Amino acid sequence: MRPFMAGRYDSSAEHQATPGNPRMLLAALLLLVGVPLLVYLFLAPAQNEQAADVETYSTVSAEQRALRLDDGSELRLQENSSVAVRYSAEQRRVQLLRGEVLFIIAPDNARPFWAQAGTLRLRADASAFALQMGEGVVALEVLEGSVRAQSGGGVQTLNAGERVELALSR
Repeated sequence: MRPFMAGRYDSSAEHQATPGNPRMLLAALLLLVGVPLLVYLFLAPAQNEQAADVETYSTVSAEQRALRLDDGSELRLQENSSVAVRYSAEQRRVQLLRGEVLFIIAPDNARPFWAQAGTLRLRADASAFALQMGEGVVALEVLEGSVRAQSGGGVQTLNAGERVELALSR
């Protein structure tokens, strides 16, 4: 009985690929250029979408501004304040860049709400709190609900009526 592949596989030198074979060079070139190009084309739109989701809001002297975000949360920027807002399908993030902001957080169990001021990171759900960045200090005051605050290695939960001030790291 003849083996199944007998006659279909020829190991003679004329059918083997050689380093100078144009087909092999073309295949190698397609692999070297094509695979990274495909990876870039699939990943670049996702990176661009993430970058496009960042919005900055600011106020100047003697100006206050109230914002309603897509999820129903409210930000009330006091004068000379600035925030960067980053919303995605997984989370909501707001970074206080300068000044003072009152946050009124809409509940959303699927997307946690994070706020940051300097090295202070906060997680809040259905609460209201104020963040203020001053000369070398960041202050947090919880007005309603509770907020979990992280700074350095420590984690602390603050409830309505509690306030904390931390030195900003330089």
